Amino acid sequence: MNTETDNIDTLTRMTPVKVLSQNMSTIAQAIDDAATDGNKQQVLQLVDSAEALLKAISKLNQ
Repeated sequence: MNTETDNIDTLTRMTPVKVLSQNMSTIAQAIDDAATDGNKQQVLQLVDSAEALLKAISKLNQ
């Protein structure tokens, strides 16, 4: 059973790096979708976002 306490425990275990890593997975999927659709401009924008996110993850890991 999923209780409020379980939800709070899950949230407290989420570190900034975990959250950013999950966002990176989302961006990777969006890049794949945009590339499949042939949307070059969106792919370029998403790659820029992924690069910025990777820099943020790297800084947090230092």
